Amino acid sequence: MDPNRYRSVPNSDRQNSYNDAGLPAAPPPKYQNHNKRSGSKRWVKVGLLIAAVVLIGGVGVFVASGHKSKPTVAKEARTTRKLAAAVAAPKAPLIPSTSYTSTNFNTTFNYPNGWNLIDSANAPLTVTSPVMNIIAANGQTKLGEVTLTLAHQGGVPPAFGSTSVAVLSSTKITFTQPSTSQAAQSYISFVQYPATTTRGGLDGIYLSGNYGYQKYQDIPQSNIAAVDPLVYVSFYSCVNKLCPDSSRAPLTIAATDWNNSQFSAPILLMFKSFTFD
Repeated sequence: MDPNRYRSVPNSDRQNSYNDAGLPAAPPPKYQNHNKRSGSKRWVKVGLLIAAVVLIGGVGVFVASGHKSKPTVAKEARTTRKLAAAVAAPKAPLIPSTSYTSTNFNTTFNYPNGWNLIDSANAPLTVTSPVMNIIAANGQTKLGEVTLTLAHQGGVPPAFGSTSVAVLSSTKITFTQPSTSQAAQSYISFVQYPATTTRGGLDGIYLSGNYGYQKYQDIPQSNIAAVDPLVYVSFYSCVNKLCPDSSRAPLTIAATDWNNSQFSAPILLMFKSFTFD
């Protein structure tokens, strides 16, 4: 087994102020009438009273319009940030799983409870999900199964052809418990086979080791064949919830299914848990 099979590739107002000097107050008129001065004082008082009423009314409107104390505003801001974070980073569902060691492939990994594992000599190891609703590439919801396959080096499915294409950009994962001979990380690549013509159709998800690809980049079969061992996920349609083998057929799903954590979490659980000896 190549110890470098999963070695990762580095990627890479200020307000102006002034003083009003003004002019000295003009002297009172020589013949000013006392009654005129009294009337002026009354108008000043009335003006001050009106100004006070307007000021008090304005404060009341300000308070009634929802003015809040600083602690209340800060608390609401923290709550808003928490809600925004929850929307941006939803938690992946917790998945009860079982650990399995394969002597045929010298590997240990976890798989979700309720999935069916088959491991026999001289054949690829498979782990198959219960029948579930899957959105196909044409947008229709179909009954189907998800199958993880573990094959020896070179065991690329014939449908891959000589070249397939990346329907999404590759992402990198970190293994939970890599062995001393295993790289800590690997790419996951999202593959559309050459026979699929539906734009955005996803046929397989591969643990592609050193190899990562941009969306719509070609994926040579020789790259995938060099990964040892080869781990990939395929999809199959079913006629009913029993899904007899005679009814299973390869299914091209919508690449957007990967954005659904209920769909992607079980696959990530298995991929990340692989320990290759």
